[in-house]
Amino acid sequence: MSKKKRSTDDFAEEIESHIELEADDLEREGLSAGAARQKAKSEFGSVSAARERFYLRGRAVWFDNMVRDARFAVRQLLKNPGFTVTAVLVMALGIGASVAIFAFVDAALIKPLPYESPSRLVNLFESNLTGPRFHLSYLDYLDWKRMNSVFSSLSVYEQTDLMLSTPQGTRQVDGVRVSDGFLQTLGVRPLLGRDFYEGEDLTSGSSTVLLTYAEWQNRYGGRPDIVGQSVILNGAAATIIGVLPRDFQFAPAAPGGFWLTIVTNDESARHRGAMAFWEWPGSKTGLPLPQPMPR
Repeated sequence: MSKKKRSTDDFAEEIESHIELEADDLEREGLSAGAARQKAKSEFGSVSAARERFYLRGRAVWFDNMVRDARFAVRQLLKNPGFTVTAVLVMALGIGASVAIFAFVDAALIKPLPYESPSRLVNLFESNLTGPRFHLSYLDYLDWKRMNSVFSSLSVYEQTDLMLSTPQGTRQVDGVRVSDGFLQTLGVRPLLGRDFYEGEDLTSGSSTVLLTYAEWQNRYGGRPDIVGQSVILNGAAATIIGVLPRDFQFAPAAPGGFWLTIVTNDESARHRGAMAFWEWPGSKTGLPLPQPMPR
């Protein structure tokens, strides 16, 4: 039983004892038991009103105690500013870490992936003398796809950096290059426009591009006529063919905002030992992680 409940019961017993004592005195004066109790209750007044006064007084005392404790805590903190700053920073770091951990657990373990049949999606890696989880060359990917008799589809992706030309100048943006059936493998359909056509990764290079919802909103203001507009990526014009759904996310390639097809006519694509799809002049772009995503 809680402290509040015990206090309320004690007060009720005190009232009842007071009425009983008064009724006993009236009985000794000659009144009957019923009449004595009725008169004692009448002289005491409203029991409900007394209980209400007791309840309000208890709440007032509790509130006063809380205010006094808060004032004392503030005075102590002001007397020790170094301790106060340290305590606030520790609390902020603790809260931030807890929120970050929960967000990761929620995204990775609790919240289902925003794909069709996510339990059927797996990552495939190549195994060789260097290690058991190695990336793929483009020629290996073609062989795997040709000989596949287990999965309903095989697709690859690669995170990359892109140079976007704007009226304010050229700036680096995050991009993702995928094979033509990548979104079909995930079971994702564009919110606006269309997906890559079959074979478009063999012919278009970087001439077509899909935008993530966030990129569409933040960079282009959510323009409804964005499909069909042109952007300049890596010095070449690309046509925006669609916008990905709002809840779509692909963590291994985040935060890529521009989705293009892979480059298959690059020199590196013709070498089986090349574990990246391509190189831009001067340096590699992004992290070479072409990984099949079977469905």
